[in-house]
Amino acid sequence: MPPLRTRSVSRSPAIDVFKFGGASLADAAAVRHAIELILEPRPTRVVTVVSALAGVTDALLAIAESARAGDIDAVDEQVTKLQKRHAAVAVGIIGNARVRTRLLRELDEAFEELRMLGHGVASLRELTPRTRDFLLVRGEQLSARLVVAGLLARGAKAEYVEAATLIRTDGVFGGAFPDLLATDREVRAQLLPLLKRRVLPVVPGFVGGTTDGALVTLGRGGSDLTATVLGRSLRAQRITLWKDVPGLMTTDPRLVPTARIVPQLNVREAAELAYYGAKVLHPRALIPLARVRVPVFVRPFADPAAPGTEISVRHTLTRYPVKALSIVRSQSLVTVTGNGMLGVPGIAARTFAALQQAGISVTLISQASSEHSICLCVPAERGAEARVALEKAFALELSRRELEGMDVQRGMATLAVVGLGMAGSPGIASRMFTSLSTAGVNIVAIAQGSSELNISVVIAEPDAEVAAQAVHDEFQLDKIGGGGLREEDRLDVVLMGVGLIGRELLRMLPRVRRRVKPTIVGLIDRSGFVFEPDGLTARQLASYAKAKESGGSLATMSGGHKGTAAEAVAYIGTHALARPVLVDVTAHETLPAIRAAILANMDIVMANKRPLSAPRAEVESLRALAAKHGSRLLHETTVGAGLPVMDSYAKLVETGDKVLRIEGCTSGTLGFLLTEIGKGRPFSESLRDAMSRGFTEPDPRDDLSGMDVARKALILARMMGFGGDLKDVTVESLVPVAYRSMPLPKFLATLAQQDAAWAERFAAATKQGRVLRYVLNASPRKVEVGLRAVPLTHPLAGLRGTDNQIVFTTMRYREHPLVITGPGAGPAVTAAGVLNDILQLTPS
Repeated sequence: MPPLRTRSVSRSPAIDVFKFGGASLADAAAVRHAIELILEPRPTRVVTVVSALAGVTDALLAIAESARAGDIDAVDEQVTKLQKRHAAVAVGIIGNARVRTRLLRELDEAFEELRMLGHGVASLRELTPRTRDFLLVRGEQLSARLVVAGLLARGAKAEYVEAATLIRTDGVFGGAFPDLLATDREVRAQLLPLLKRRVLPVVPGFVGGTTDGALVTLGRGGSDLTATVLGRSLRAQRITLWKDVPGLMTTDPRLVPTARIVPQLNVREAAELAYYGAKVLHPRALIPLARVRVPVFVRPFADPAAPGTEISVRHTLTRYPVKALSIVRSQSLVTVTGNGMLGVPGIAARTFAALQQAGISVTLISQASSEHSICLCVPAERGAEARVALEKAFALELSRRELEGMDVQRGMATLAVVGLGMAGSPGIASRMFTSLSTAGVNIVAIAQGSSELNISVVIAEPDAEVAAQAVHDEFQLDKIGGGGLREEDRLDVVLMGVGLIGRELLRMLPRVRRRVKPTIVGLIDRSGFVFEPDGLTARQLASYAKAKESGGSLATMSGGHKGTAAEAVAYIGTHALARPVLVDVTAHETLPAIRAAILANMDIVMANKRPLSAPRAEVESLRALAAKHGSRLLHETTVGAGLPVMDSYAKLVETGDKVLRIEGCTSGTLGFLLTEIGKGRPFSESLRDAMSRGFTEPDPRDDLSGMDVARKALILARMMGFGGDLKDVTVESLVPVAYRSMPLPKFLATLAQQDAAWAERFAAATKQGRVLRYVLNASPRKVEVGLRAVPLTHPLAGLRGTDNQIVFTTMRYREHPLVITGPGAGPAVTAAGVLNDILQLTPS
C-alpha cells in the first residue's frame, strides 16, 4: 500500500532514489529481490545506491588487519572466500551466459587487485587511513557491479557510476563529509543525462572523492548519506531506504514489546532519535536535507507494500506531543563539582576541550543554575579516561581545592523522549517524571533544550527496561502506529461503503449535537480508499460523495489509493487514530476487512448482514477475535434498520426472560411492494416505484429472492441458539425460476409478465380474509422465511408501506407477544440507525 502523498519538489523527470543496505543484499535471492524493486513499473525514474553485501565490510576490515600484521596466508584465504561468495551471487542472479561470463571476469580482476593490495600492506606492515579507505570501498563497488549486471541481464538499461566522481568531500579519510554545493553540480551533470535516456544509474554508497581524486569513505551510515546527498542534488520526489526493519519504532521493541512503527517523523525528530541510539538511521544522513523538502521513507525490504516511516518537514500526529523514546545504555556519568566554579568563565569550555583532546564523545550535558557542578555522559568504557583528562586539565584548581573532584558513576543509561509537539504541550516533563517515579525509577540528571524537542534523563542502567515501559505507557505510544488513542474529544470513523446509505450518513454527521463529534478519516469502496488521519474536510467529503453518486470510484479520485477493503483497513490501521470505528454499510463479503479492523483495535458498526450470516465457525471466530482485542461489535441495523431489535432482545435476556420465537416482516422493500399490490397496483409498476425511491438493491431480485430476509432471520435465530448456517434456512424466493439468471435489463423488461400471477395470489388471500406478507419465523430449532397469508387479526396484517415489525414470543410475553413496529427501508432510516450505533461509542 503506498504511503500518503507528500508534496513533491522534484523537477522533470520525477526521480526516486533507492538505497539498499547490506542486509538487503545478503545473497543472490536478496539481490534478485532488489532488482525486482528497481524494475517495478512506476512514473518516476530510479537512481540506486547500494551498500556492500552483508558482512563484506567486516571481512574487508579483517583482511586489512591481517595485512597490517604481515599475515599473507590469511589475506589470501580471506580474499578467496570473498571472491567465491561474490561469484556465487553472480551465478545466482544472472541467467544470461554472456553477461555472467563478463561479470565473473570483472570479479576475478577486482579480487586479484585486492589480493595484491593486501600483499603490499603486508610487506610494509603499515596501514594508512588512505589505504584503509581504498581497501574498504571495494565492498560497495563490487555490489554495485553485481546489481548493474543483474539489471542488464533483465534487459534494462543500467550503468555503474563511480561515487568518487559524484560525491565531492572534505577529504577526511574514514569519515569524510560531502561538499554539498560541489556535489550538487557533479550529480546533476552526470546523472540527469543518464536519467533522460532512461538509463538506471547504480552508485556505490559509503564512497566519496577527495580534491586530488583519491577514494574516501563517508563513515558510519555512509550509504544512507550517499542516498540523501543524491536525493538533495536531484531534488528527488522521495528517497527510499530499504532496510531489514519495518521502519522507525516508538522505542526498542526488545525493551518494550508494545513498541510500534511511527508512520511519520519530522526531520528534526528523526535526527534526535538517531543521535540517541536509533540505529536504523545515522543523524549525519539527514544533514543534506536540512533546507531541501525531499521526504525520506524507511521501508522494510522484506515487505515492500508496508508503508514504513516517512521522514519529512511535515509535522503530523499532533495528538502525540511525544512520538518516540530512546535508551542509550553503557554510559558513565562524569560530574565536575566545586565552589570554585561559581561565576568563573571558561570552566565548561575547558571541560569540553579536555574531552575533545582525549577523543571522548559527550552524549549529554547538564549544569546546575548555581554553576556548582557540570554533569556529562560519556561511553562507559571511556569513563576512566575522561576522569584522567579532566584531572589533568584542572590540576591547578584541584590543588587549590577550588574543585572538589571528578566523580564517575558507571552503569548508567540515558533515556530521551522526542517530539516536536512537546514545546506546545504543558506538563510533558511532569508526566514523564511522574511516570518514572511511579515505576520506582530514580532520576540522576536531567537535560532539556529550550526548543523542548527533547527531554533526556540519566538513570541507572538496570532500570532502563522499566523506565522505557513506564514512559511508553504514559504517552500511549503503543497506539501511535495504529489503534485507538484515548482522546476525550475524538472519535475517528472509517466508512466502508459510499452508496445511498453511506452518503446519507455523511449528510447526517455534521448535524450531530454532542461534545464529541465523529470525524470521518477514511472512505472505502470496492476500488480502493481515501484517507486523511487528521480528518477529511467537509469539502472533501462533499466532493467524494458527489463523484460516487455520479458513478466514480475512490481509487481514481484525488488522494485515492487502489486496494481491497482489507488492504485499505490494514493500511489505515497503521496510523494513530482516536477511538477508531469501522462502519460497514456495504452489502458485500467484508469479513477480511472487519478482521483487519479488529486487529488494528477498531470498534465495528455494521449495517451489512453478510458478516454475521456467514458460516457459523467464521462468525464465532470473528466474535472471539473481537473479544480478545476488546473491540465492540454493534449491528442494530442488520435486522430492523432503525428499530431497536437487538437492544430489545438484549434487555429481555438481561432481565431473565427467555425468547421462544421471533416472527416478523423485516424487509421494507417487500413490505412496500406487497402494500402497493394490495391496493390494486400491478406488480411491475409497484416494483419500479420501489426502485425509484431507493428502497431496493440495484438488482431488485436480491430483495425478491428472500435472501436478505433469510440473513436477518439467521442472525436472530443464532442469538437464540440456532446452530445452523444459511443453507439450513428454508427460503421461498419470489423470483420465478425462469427469471433468476437472465440479465438485469431483460428481467426489468419482462416485469409485466408477472403481473397476472401476483394479482391471482392477492385475490386468493383476500377471498380467505387474509393479507400477504413476507414473514420470517425464527426459533432455536428452525428458521423459515417466505410469503404468508396472515389473518387480518394478526399483528403483521396491519403493516403498511416500508414499516417493519418484529414479534417476540417469550416466557414472559407468551400470551401477548411483544411487538416492535416502525420504518424499515430507505437510506435515511438505515443511516440513522447506523449513526445511533456510532454515537453509543462516543462519550456523551
